[in-house]
Amino acid sequence: MGEINQRMTRYVADHLRLPDDQASAVRQHYWQRYGATLLGLVRHHGVDPGDFLSKTHPGPELPEFVRRVQGERRRLEQLRGERWLLTNAPQHYACHVLELIGLKHMFARIITIETMRLCGRLCPKPSELIMRHVIKCSGRAPSQIIFVDDHSENLRTAHRIGIQTARIWASPTASARARHSGRPLSIRRPSYVQLQVNSLALLVRHQHRLSRK
Repeated sequence: MGEINQRMTRYVADHLRLPDDQASAVRQHYWQRYGATLLGLVRHHGVDPGDFLSKTHPGPELPEFVRRVQGERRRLEQLRGERWLLTNAPQHYACHVLELIGLKHMFARIITIETMRLCGRLCPKPSELIMRHVIKCSGRAPSQIIFVDDHSENLRTAHRIGIQTARIWASPTASARARHSGRPLSIRRPSYVQLQVNSLALLVRHQHRLSRK
């Protein structure tokens, strides 16, 4: 993510002709306002989504940034129900990551940002429209779906339309690093999150706490 953020900042700086510090602030502002930097760039600056996605996500060099975690496949298999991946990343990037970590065939459906279009408009997470569309495609009631994410706005939207929510909030390594820095991370569970964990292993262990509906 650090590499992607740097590439996005460079893209904004080049496209809007801004110094790096201002470009970084613009990137952050659009991410916080819309849930995706790309949406702000499309709406306010006419950026071509395909050009932005291809230039900000690693391609052939991606293996340098990705490592396989032992046991992840087994943990995913222990999650009950059908698994779908809903990501604001482009398809080539998302599928490449999944191939590198050996998990591509663990998902019944992979929904990437290129396909998040409704009425001709790009609607990535945290769009309520795209989440309702996913619910419709699943053929299930919202209460039968568990949405797992690490972004507050995505989780808030899912909760608002009746989906059960689980938040992956800071890995043990990140939590320890924050404590040692003197600025420990807040781990309070917000009202729009039913289950909060800091690893896939804990999600598997505590999934029974999410109601079966």
